[in-house]
Amino acid sequence: MNVRDWDKIANRYEQEIITPFQEGVVNPLFDAILALPDKHTLTAADLGCGTGPLLPFLSEHFKQVTAIDFSPRMIENAKKRAHAKNISFHRSSLTDLSRFYDQFDVAVAVNSILFPSSRSIDSILSEIHRTLTPEGTLMAIFPSMEVILYQGALIFDREIEKIGDEEKALWTTKRILERRKFDFISGIYDDNGLRQKFFYEFEIKHRLKKSGFKNIRIKKVLYPWDGRMGSFERFYDQPRLWDWFITAKSSPANRTHSE
Repeated sequence: MNVRDWDKIANRYEQEIITPFQEGVVNPLFDAILALPDKHTLTAADLGCGTGPLLPFLSEHFKQVTAIDFSPRMIENAKKRAHAKNISFHRSSLTDLSRFYDQFDVAVAVNSILFPSSRSIDSILSEIHRTLTPEGTLMAIFPSMEVILYQGALIFDREIEKIGDEEKALWTTKRILERRKFDFISGIYDDNGLRQKFFYEFEIKHRLKKSGFKNIRIKKVLYPWDGRMGSFERFYDQPRLWDWFITAKSSPANRTHSE
């Protein structure tokens, strides 16, 4: 999705997008922030802040908060939502964060690294690394690709029980899952030209290490089956769907700046 696409949904963001801030979600991000020592002396960035659902929490716990998004309409809505004096707002793409190099003790990115280009993702992660102070912390949430496979397996099992024929059940599962819209190598979902990136757990670790991060830790953001789950099928008796939550530290040995 480009800037124009995000501008169009800015006023109905909560209705259009499944977020880790909705009711019933188990989100490790909040506890991770609360566990930071001396956080009231630290600077933080909300990278891809959207309409600003996280900004009031960040402004309460950090000395200074920088909210960044490339959508003007998102920035406008975020300003209406968060009025604290320690928040500054900036319009910028995550592919070029040069004006913020070495400024943030903590960088938060919640489902905002969605570019369908692998090179762009690597560039964004490298840019984020450069914005952090030495030993700074990245906290990020990434859409899970494994959860698509998980949902497919649950649907397949259900359809076998209903139909009794594995070949027909597999065909039905692919139709329900919209298999043709997914590329399971690149992790791209393509819905009539609107392309979004999903991430494998091993891929996240690989890309973060390439971009200079260390001490990578991964947990799950758990979504309730009875919540607003978009096009996902619901299996109330099975373990929840998830996104990936990561924490990682910047590595001074790998810090390089563009000329």
